[in-house]
Amino acid sequence: MNLNDEQKKVVYTNERFLFLLASAGSGKTRVITERIKYLINQGISPDRILAITFTRKAALEMKKRTDNEDVHIHTFHQFCFIKLNEVGNEAFKIVEEEQLPFSKTELLKVAKYKNSVYKKSKPMIYDVYQNYLYTRGMKDFDDLLLDYYRYIKSYHNVSVYDYIFIDEFQDTNDLQYVLLKRLIHKNTHVLAVGDPDQSIYQFRGANSKIIYRYIKDYQAKLMLLSVNYRSSQIIITHANRLIRRNNRKYHKEMITFNKTKDQVFHIAYPNEIEEALSLFKIIRKELSENKEVAVLFRNHHRAYELKKVLLENDIAIKRDDEIDFLDKSVQMMTIHKAKGLEFEVVIIIGLEQGVLPSFQQNSQLILEEERRLMFVAMTRARKVLYFSSIQLDDRNHSFTYSQFIRESGVKTIKSRQLNDIISLGDFNEH
Repeated sequence: MNLNDEQKKVVYTNERFLFLLASAGSGKTRVITERIKYLINQGISPDRILAITFTRKAALEMKKRTDNEDVHIHTFHQFCFIKLNEVGNEAFKIVEEEQLPFSKTELLKVAKYKNSVYKKSKPMIYDVYQNYLYTRGMKDFDDLLLDYYRYIKSYHNVSVYDYIFIDEFQDTNDLQYVLLKRLIHKNTHVLAVGDPDQSIYQFRGANSKIIYRYIKDYQAKLMLLSVNYRSSQIIITHANRLIRRNNRKYHKEMITFNKTKDQVFHIAYPNEIEEALSLFKIIRKELSENKEVAVLFRNHHRAYELKKVLLENDIAIKRDDEIDFLDKSVQMMTIHKAKGLEFEVVIIIGLEQGVLPSFQQNSQLILEEERRLMFVAMTRARKVLYFSSIQLDDRNHSFTYSQFIRESGVKTIKSRQLNDIISLGDFNEH
């Protein structure tokens, strides 16, 4: 597929500092890899190019597409780990969070404190935690960044890159940004790529405002990728309608040339058992047509009943860490895990007020983060998108539908209407 005009501008630009505002499914990985190849063709040495990605999976994908061993493509943590080993820092082990005698809440507080470069107030557990690691010769992931940041502040013989690419820039935190600034030298060109509408890691200390700080600090030029190559027109229309509700500094609308007539449904179920039995039929039908199906949710508890029914009926559930695609299997994962992935059919369950958006949504900021989470979930779908909600849970707690259903403008159908659609096998006209 040829590059479109927006993509070409980015690949062949002479701008030194760029921020690329990239809509969901707009081919940003392709743009980054094409630009890297273009620079190498122009005579830039591959080992003077650094690309930072958000996940190891994205790094591997980018390496494969760039097809050049000498380009440095890593996550922030991987990059700092390699650098600390190069400078012969003391031997250390990376800590496994699951084996620590600290709660998730405590670990999150420590991480946010470190990610703020010690600007937030110090958690009570911090000294005990650090001492625990120190006496065992361990470091956590944030220590890798902090230690390398301290190192490059003290020594100036650090690697110099002519070109730095940073993906998923909306998910960076203050620590990652100060580290990036230290890597920028007088001849460095930087291309930061991100989408503030997909910023969903604020709870971990990510700060999407870093985008505006970077643009201001470096007078970066703003470029846009607005064409979505992933989803059908109707999915794009509903996702645009939802995200417009957020208070956004950059107003952008995704556009698509994919005019297929696939549908988006919201199905209302009386309870989780009926939901599970009905969704099982939908999943079985979609798998029988060899489609990739994913079930996304806010929290694992809400997926329990459906998992049980699928397993009882011999439908394999593909685990997140299994890359090979099992025949006739469905993927089930949290929305956070699904970021960066795409599927032909997506079913979002748990669309009840208090579940998604979650209970804490009395704050406008938290509600906007939840809305971005919903936007990420919707834009994982290529062809078919289902919303699912229940009216009563197993503890007899009654729910109202999530406000996101109304905000995205998706029509509600009752489960019995859906049975007619499934038996007719006709999703396009009804």
